[in-house]
Amino acid sequence: MDSSSAEGHGSAAASVKANSRERVSRALREGERLSELVRVAGRSLSANALRFARRVETSLGVWRLLAPPLVLHSRRRMYVAYRPDCDVVHHLHPELAVLAESWVKHTPKNSGDLPRLYALAFNIKQIIAEGVPGDFAELGVFRGNSAAVLAHYARQHGRSVFLFDTFEGFAAKDLSRTDANKVRDFAATSVDMAREVAGDSQVVYVKGRFPETVNADTERRQYAVVHLDCDLYEPMIAGLRFFFPRLSPGGLLVIHDYGGAHWDGVKRAVDEFTTGINERLVQLPDKAGTAMLRKSA
Repeated sequence: MDSSSAEGHGSAAASVKANSRERVSRALREGERLSELVRVAGRSLSANALRFARRVETSLGVWRLLAPPLVLHSRRRMYVAYRPDCDVVHHLHPELAVLAESWVKHTPKNSGDLPRLYALAFNIKQIIAEGVPGDFAELGVFRGNSAAVLAHYARQHGRSVFLFDTFEGFAAKDLSRTDANKVRDFAATSVDMAREVAGDSQVVYVKGRFPETVNADTERRQYAVVHLDCDLYEPMIAGLRFFFPRLSPGGLLVIHDYGGAHWDGVKRAVDEFTTGINERLVQLPDKAGTAMLRKSA
C-alpha cells in the first residue's frame, strides 16, 4: 500500500470512529430527553398509553448501549437489566417499594445497587419461610440502610435486630496490618441517623468497637441472619469468629465487599476463616461484591 492509500485508509477509519461517537452521543441525548418526557407524562397518561411510551423508550438504541454485549466491552458503570418477574409481574414483594425509600435515605448512591437489595430481601424471606430460628444482626451499620431491611422483616416475624457499629467511623485500632494503608472513613453518621432510617421497634443499637461491645445478652443469642459490612480485617475476623458459632443451622451469613477488591482486609479475613469450616461462599454480582453462605446442619 502506498503512502497516499495508507493516509486515505487512516482518514476513513478516523471518520468512521468519529461518526460512531457522534451516533452514540446523539442516542444518549435522545434517550435522556425521552426518558424525561416519559417520566413527566407518566403523571397524566393512561396506563395503556404509558406502557406504550415505555416500550418506545426501551426500544431506543441508547438502551442497547447499556446492555450486553456492548456494555461489557466498555468502562460504563451503569447497565440496563430486567427486574425479577416475581416482583414486577407477580407482585410477590410489595414491601420493596417502601424499603427502597429506606435503602437510599441519606445514601443516594445505593439507588444503583438494586441487585443487592433484592438479594438481601429475597434471602431473608427464604430464611423466614424455612423457619430458621434466631434473631438478626448487623456489624457495620453506617446510616442504617441495610439495617432497615433487616428490621422490617424482624418486626414482621417477632425477631430482634442487633446493630453493632462505632457510629463514628473506623476505629483507629482497626487500621493496622492489611488495612494500614486505609484512612478513617464512614464517620458521617450517628446512632440517631441510623435510627431515623431503621427505626426503634425491636432494634437494639450497640455503639462502640466490636467485639468489645459484646455482652451477655448478645453472646447467649442464636442468630438466623447476620450481615457483616465492616470493611476492615480486624472487625471482619472478629465478626466471623463471634457470629458463625451462634448462627442457627440453615442460617444466612451475608458478607459485603468480599469480591469488590477495594477492601482487601475483608477478603483476607473471610478466606482465612472459611478454610476452617465446611461451608462455601456464593458470590453475587452487585456493586461491591457481596458473598453469602448458609450454615449446614
